[in-house]
Amino acid sequence: MLLNSSYAKVDTESAKADLGKRIEDAGKAIEAKKAELAVPKVESVSAVNAKTITVTFSKALDDKTLKANNTDVITVVAGDNAHDAGTITQELSADGKTLTLKAANYFKGEYTVKVPFEIVKAVSGQFVSPVNQKVTVSDTAAPVLSSAKATVKDTKDGIKSVTLTFNEDVSSIDTVKIGNQNYTPVIVGNTTTINVDLDATKAYDLTVVNASDAAGNMKDVQSAPVTVSVDNVAPSITSVVPAGENKVKVTLDKELKNDSLVLSAKVGTFTTDIFSSAVVNPENKKEYTVTLNSSYLFKNGSTDTVTLTVAKDALQDSLGNSNANEITKSVTLAKDTTAPAVSNVATTVVNGKVTAFELTFNEEVTSLDASKVYVVNSKGEIMSLANVATPLVKVDDNKKVVFTLANGLTADKYSFDLSEGFVTDKSLAANKNTKYSFMVDVTEAGKPVETTFTIADVTEADNIVTVDFGAKVKATGTGSALNPASYQVNGVTLPSDTKIEFAQDSNGVVQSKVVITLPAGFVKTSDTKAVFRVTGVQTLDNKVSNPFIKTIDIEDNTAPEAKSILATDLDEITVTYSEALSALALGSDVADEVKLYDSKGASVAIEGATVSAEGKLVLTVADSSAVTKLTTVETKETADIKDLAGIIQKAGLTVNK
Repeated sequence: MLLNSSYAKVDTESAKADLGKRIEDAGKAIEAKKAELAVPKVESVSAVNAKTITVTFSKALDDKTLKANNTDVITVVAGDNAHDAGTITQELSADGKTLTLKAANYFKGEYTVKVPFEIVKAVSGQFVSPVNQKVTVSDTAAPVLSSAKATVKDTKDGIKSVTLTFNEDVSSIDTVKIGNQNYTPVIVGNTTTINVDLDATKAYDLTVVNASDAAGNMKDVQSAPVTVSVDNVAPSITSVVPAGENKVKVTLDKELKNDSLVLSAKVGTFTTDIFSSAVVNPENKKEYTVTLNSSYLFKNGSTDTVTLTVAKDALQDSLGNSNANEITKSVTLAKDTTAPAVSNVATTVVNGKVTAFELTFNEEVTSLDASKVYVVNSKGEIMSLANVATPLVKVDDNKKVVFTLANGLTADKYSFDLSEGFVTDKSLAANKNTKYSFMVDVTEAGKPVETTFTIADVTEADNIVTVDFGAKVKATGTGSALNPASYQVNGVTLPSDTKIEFAQDSNGVVQSKVVITLPAGFVKTSDTKAVFRVTGVQTLDNKVSNPFIKTIDIEDNTAPEAKSILATDLDEITVTYSEALSALALGSDVADEVKLYDSKGASVAIEGATVSAEGKLVLTVADSSAVTKLTTVETKETADIKDLAGIIQKAGLTVNK
């Protein structure tokens, strides 16, 4: 009823249409935000044919999370009586939403595709929901010839090869015939090539005899005309982008002859060619990784612009087409100046026995210097690292350093200090690690834990976080559980005025639990997987907490703030807020939430209000030029001006035009 009555107040059809469009756009913005915050998941698992299964996701995946220790984390398990598919390779689509699984043998029967819990991530940083999805593969269709094509630079050159394309991978073909001539096919996946010597001005039909797929499905005879196209266009470079400090990715619009990219590279005032090598991407032969001589880079700062030059005729495709003119491209490279830092400490268990602890850095490291590790026992005695543990960078994962404990190590509490330079990253500057300290409690020889006690759990509801330490913790001094500096959300330390108190039960204070109320204005954006970190909390007997991280669901609690006002029409004032506003209901009266004034301080009446597609507040007035100031007012009744999360605007602000 409100909607219809509000429309009745609008005088013109165009105004009605405009208002309706704004409401529609605001609705779309809300739906887009919901989609952005939605947890990524598997949308479908499909059997394409006997060689191929595809897994489709709701969001683009982070390809770096698809492997752990060089092993695929998404697995395929064969059901009872299912055929052994052999080695299964995985390939992620360009948009990151489709994972293609290819069998070395073939699929036949029922299989389960398994996506593990909290390992695979979307590019948004969210974990993909785990799933065990069954799929049945029953391929009874033989390969179908889709096309037979030949490409020539000029018809006078003749046809030298013909490429046949099928609708699936082909395992074998008896022969390919053109007229009475038989040709031996070279099969790669779903394409087959035959070498010929034919007149390009004539028409030909070819016949494929006994084409079979991996499952044994065979089509005896099928024919197709040979389609001849002329390609006399030279290859060209479509993009040049950084691929590291001294590496550049060069992309072309077609493959090059012999996969050979030849170019020169210069930087600054140096006349030396700093080009070192160009390696083709075997998965996409239009892409090359160009490595530059790092000795010439970053001599005068942390960035350098490199000029790449391709000489005339240096880009050549398989038909002999080449660039008629010299090609020049520029790319800006940046120096890595970020120090590697420890992000996690964890124990290693072998056959139920803890034999080592493992440090994980935020990037790959090298050049380990054991002399930069200092160890002290509980008596304050300086220990020789060689008598306590042996550190090594893991060969198969250079982000990790493993400390293997010495045999017969005395049970004690050991404090480790890693000084700057314990390791370096793999950048040109060889950045040294930041300092890091931690404790290992060896309760019995060969059985350490990384710190003294482990936090039991963390829960959250309505931006109130409850931390269960599992033991009584300090209320004051070093290691206090009531110190906001001990807690972070998404890498941001809680403000000093954060309300933190011990939990209560029927018996009074529970000193093993704290309740944290996230302060208003702290959460800028809702996050279903916000990273909550606890560090440095101590129990009453001085035990130090292990590093603890858990994801929690937090909600936006930051009020939108009016930032500027602008006359955007003769009778229109547009107010820009610190974030997008939600749409106003038709007929909303905001005069009790914002006030307008002229240069003399007199109030200017607000005749109407809407929210634009961009989330800005648009106010209708008699004369927009008269308005010089806006103030926001605390509303006692139900407020209309809110952000997309439903947070009411901040009151008491004054904005001048």
